[in-house]
Amino acid sequence: MTPLRAPSACLLLLWTVASSLPSELAGRLDYCAHGLALQQAAEAGPFDSPDYRKYAPDRLVDIEHLRLDITPDFERRSIAGQATLSFAPIGKPLRELRLNAVDLRIAEVNSSAALEGHDNTGSELILTFADPVPAGQRVELSITYSAEPQAGLYFRTPEMGYPAGDTQLWTQGEPEMHRNWFPSHDYPNEMFTTEVLCRAPDGMTVLSNGRLVSEEIDAATGLRQFHWRHDYPHVNYLVSLVVGYFYHLEDRHGDLPLAFYVPPSEKDQAAGSFRDTKAIMEFFEEEIGVAYPWDKYYNVCAIDYMMGGMENTSLTTLTTRTLFSADTENLFSTRALDAHELAHQWFGDLVTCQDWSHIWLNEGFATYYSLLFDRHLLGRDEFLFGLRSDARQIFANAKDEIPIMHRAYGQPMEQFSFRAYPKGSWVLHMIRTQLGEDLFRRCVQTYLERHRHATVVTQDLIDIIEELSGRSWERFFDQWVRLSGYPSLAASYSWDETTNQVRLTIEQTQDINEKRPLFHFPLPVRVITAEGQRDFLVQIREKKEDFYFTLPSRPEALRIDPDLTVLAQISLKIAPGHLDRQLADPHDVIGRVLAVEQLAESKDQQAVERLAQRLSEDPFYGVRIAAAEGLQKIATIEAFAALQAAAAQPDARVRNRVVEAIGAFYRDEACDLLLHAAAAEPNPAIRATAIRALGSYHRPSLGESLLGWLQADGHRDRVAAAALHALRDQGDPELVPTILTTLEAKGASWESSTVASALEALGSLGRQAEDRVPVRSRLLEMTSDPRRSVRQGALRGLGHLGDPAALPALGAIASAGRDSDEAKQARSAMEAIRKNQPDSENLSRLRQEISDLQGRLQALSADMSTLRKQLHERMQSETSPDKTTEGQSAENE
Repeated sequence: MTPLRAPSACLLLLWTVASSLPSELAGRLDYCAHGLALQQAAEAGPFDSPDYRKYAPDRLVDIEHLRLDITPDFERRSIAGQATLSFAPIGKPLRELRLNAVDLRIAEVNSSAALEGHDNTGSELILTFADPVPAGQRVELSITYSAEPQAGLYFRTPEMGYPAGDTQLWTQGEPEMHRNWFPSHDYPNEMFTTEVLCRAPDGMTVLSNGRLVSEEIDAATGLRQFHWRHDYPHVNYLVSLVVGYFYHLEDRHGDLPLAFYVPPSEKDQAAGSFRDTKAIMEFFEEEIGVAYPWDKYYNVCAIDYMMGGMENTSLTTLTTRTLFSADTENLFSTRALDAHELAHQWFGDLVTCQDWSHIWLNEGFATYYSLLFDRHLLGRDEFLFGLRSDARQIFANAKDEIPIMHRAYGQPMEQFSFRAYPKGSWVLHMIRTQLGEDLFRRCVQTYLERHRHATVVTQDLIDIIEELSGRSWERFFDQWVRLSGYPSLAASYSWDETTNQVRLTIEQTQDINEKRPLFHFPLPVRVITAEGQRDFLVQIREKKEDFYFTLPSRPEALRIDPDLTVLAQISLKIAPGHLDRQLADPHDVIGRVLAVEQLAESKDQQAVERLAQRLSEDPFYGVRIAAAEGLQKIATIEAFAALQAAAAQPDARVRNRVVEAIGAFYRDEACDLLLHAAAAEPNPAIRATAIRALGSYHRPSLGESLLGWLQADGHRDRVAAAALHALRDQGDPELVPTILTTLEAKGASWESSTVASALEALGSLGRQAEDRVPVRSRLLEMTSDPRRSVRQGALRGLGHLGDPAALPALGAIASAGRDSDEAKQARSAMEAIRKNQPDSENLSRLRQEISDLQGRLQALSADMSTLRKQLHERMQSETSPDKTTEGQSAENE
């Protein structure tokens, strides 16, 4: 699964959508795109609570097969269904069976074993058998029901504001959402085969797991019935149902069918996103050593999907936000997301984590194998740059004390964090580095083949690595998986001419406690001299240690872990004489990035010139981006001139970053450059970057330009959405009427996320308006919009607006569904409003302070009157001739 996240991380979106990230990040969404947008972190229970630690539920029965027969009603956004489960009790006779079933209306229950009765609690369906069912006896259980699912199964229909041609129904099961649309054992410690029958209006396509058994008109309903069957066991959350109108592309990998389905309105974007799938499949089969295990591999794009992607067995769901137009050049790509979800077909589908504390076994592998495909396709520099980007997300959570393996979570979605994704990937990378690539492949292949179609825990992986390597891995997994954190290393070195030795000092500076260890690990060191390169491997054991290396001559450069083999944050100041050597090393892309970052700490002209050279000449785009960031950080007139001179970058990723850096300089020349880019840049994503940056300027005609760009059309509303961002930054309440009018005119054609941005902008700008009623009314109206993202945008807008008159309506939303996303957002909005309203105590204190101030003012006024009177009398006295001498005598006395 790939959460939508903000680069950090995860988690959580947020975690940012795929289409808003540069291509080097756009696919690392699985925590950085599946769920952090959804993640509403819940507190774990108290230490003395039975819910403090989470464990997998008991498996009282072995479910062999699940058959779902579904008829959706698109207009009413409901389903009629029948679920048939085949199972046998495990271990001992079964009297009572509990199935997860949330808000399902149960019409009928039939069983091959006599039932005494059933009870529908709203969260469970409890079945009581007349006599205990003997262990091993097969039971066929059929449940007829209906539902209007609030989660797990989602509609996109014209009644909700979507184009009729893009009507869709799709499901999202992970972590435990399918219980909202069919009764089941909704936890990943049980595997079974599945089949799905679904009827839909003629012209629609129905997709599900496995192979298509039949497609025919159902005589009873006149609807087209699709029958899909998945003959291999998988866990409950991987069941998928997608229904709608689609445009699709097809291909084959040998005998394996490949396909890519998109809404008809996105057909022009399909080919670009589908272009790497076959190559990824070919690479993974060779790299993993296990053939793709299912009957087909399809991708289908879901409108307003809350994740980046979801690896449903043989049928991955992707967000439409991963689709991109050709005019954005290389700024966006589906490649990394595509690779991540395809890797899950082995890691997460063929072999699945047994409970959520081991989710890193799914997400870490998928994240790492996406990077391995980058290396295969784009080379070593891209691979190392991706590893470093992931490490920086981990380092952004320096105070985190939660380990990768963790049971004290509140809700399962909390587990889909940077720990499972980039940190899990880094754990695998360190194992691969220590084992070597060939032995690592053998371990992975054995892990998959031994646990094929089964659930696993972390110990299963450890056992295989220890068995095949002959080494103990307990310390490694304790440090990196069972405990938290990572080593932070302060390093320094000196050269002794008399002994021809380098002394390297390494100190672990991270917080060390019972949750965060003192690390023990091998650390590579590379020293470059005039005679060549020498590599050393030191063992880090102590908090602070010295290491000595004998060399033939004075070092020209020294690099610690140059090939990125250890997840460690390393602080090492590059010696002035070594900077140029490191900047010019064509074989050390990370070394060049580090040298560029050190240059950015300086404000001198020489640093600017060096960065400008890297920005213009470095062969790797990531170094050029780092140089642009460095010039932005230096923030001098010379740095601005260097950015201005480099604005015409051929690589769109670098060009976009240069525009962003220029936008950080609050100068007239910067504003002129941004206006030029906003008007003349052919790439709409870079135009959007320029327009967003213009929000901080306040030229007289700028508001008119921004309102003009608000009317712009284009894929993903890139320009219009950027204009909304800038208009919000303008802070001018006079813009509110025009935004309201534009929302009325163009809202139907905008994406849901753009509408949500407009509502937030209205709330923010309306806060300063003399009359907040039009904005409040519009935002309250949109809280009942059928689109989830729009409702949440309206609620956030109400929080920004800060109007107490909205509190009653927000209170009703908050109390209607205590644990729903909307209820949480409503409570957040209420809190924001109340923070800006004086409470009774503050009001009483304020009134007292005003009263005291009034008293002091009255006293001051009386004093002033007295002083005026005295001054007047004194002046009269001084101007009287007969009293002048007397006054002088008195003054002399």
